[in-house]
Amino acid sequence: MANESRPAGAASELIAASKTSVSQTTVTGQEARRFQPMPELTTEQYDALKADISLHGIVVPIVVDQYDRVLDGHNRFRIAAELKIDCPREVHHVVDDDEAADLAVTLNCARRHLTREQVREVIAGELTRRPGDSDRAIARRVGCDHKTVGAVRSGEVPQVPKLDTTTMTRDEALRSTAKAKKAMVGARDQLVFQAITALTNKISAAEIVMAFTAVMRSMEVDGMDTEHVLRDYVFTPVIDWLMDPQTTEEYRAHWDHELFLPLAEADRQNLLAMMAGAR
Repeated sequence: MANESRPAGAASELIAASKTSVSQTTVTGQEARRFQPMPELTTEQYDALKADISLHGIVVPIVVDQYDRVLDGHNRFRIAAELKIDCPREVHHVVDDDEAADLAVTLNCARRHLTREQVREVIAGELTRRPGDSDRAIARRVGCDHKTVGAVRSGEVPQVPKLDTTTMTRDEALRSTAKAKKAMVGARDQLVFQAITALTNKISAAEIVMAFTAVMRSMEVDGMDTEHVLRDYVFTPVIDWLMDPQTTEEYRAHWDHELFLPLAEADRQNLLAMMAGAR
């Protein structure tokens, strides 16, 4: 890495592997929140997560940087410490604190189910942290439409979409459900295909997650009734698969050799834009 200097406030020891136990790291309250752009869980949400972890352990590893600072998984990290259980982690090397914060925003926005108001709060935080960034740059990190960032920057109040009060018969509902299930399987397969295409062209999992998050946020902005279903059953499983270190390792062979021909920068950006649903 070009910049090996240790940033201020980092944990006292560098980690060498992703299997470090929770007991090996002592993190102050301020440091623990340093890269947490998300709103606090409610008591009910936190208790539910803790109950699930007590039964099944930490299923999705937390993400830390090379200084063992938590970028994604703050609540899982805290609960693991409370329960005194191992907390698996994935290490992402970063150049500086800005890159660490950018990655934290991207990963957390991809995983958390945020309301429109909470998305606007995250955007407001990003505007405070990086006021010189363009609306599109912030939108890519948060995974929303750049117009939403512009609205937050200008202080505009979003319009609340009208409720759809249309009803249907039981048979119509069953047909609609079957059609939706088939569409979700097809959509998930399409996301996996796009992800594999990107991975085999040496595009990082974090960049792919950023693109997929943009699609999810655009659905929320558009007020789609099925946005949470698509998030839970289409996007989240693919994102969890992408963030598994073994996934990147599996496709490394496609580009980790001397005959690999990288994409031109324009083609690389076009692929990411296509995955983000850019028109």
